[in-house]
Amino acid sequence: MENLMTRSIRIKKGRVTEEYQIEEKDYGDLVVYDIFKKGHYLMTIALDGSILFMNFDAPDPERKIFKLSFLDQFIEKIRSIS
Repeated sequence: MENLMTRSIRIKKGRVTEEYQIEEKDYGDLVVYDIFKKGHYLMTIALDGSILFMNFDAPDPERKIFKLSFLDQFIEKIRSIS
């Protein structure tokens, strides 16, 4: 596994914009994106939007990003930086 980059992105949740960190990792046959907020791991997704892992032990307010409307924003941002 090779760490490729770490970036901050902003996602709009209702009227509030929140900042998340994305770590791009290359596993040879697949590039994945780990998503964090304030150091807490939330999920891993692939470039095509496939959800590979969701941290259901994350704090309640952070699990809101698992909704499709928020996931679409993450996928759009990831595609724009890839």
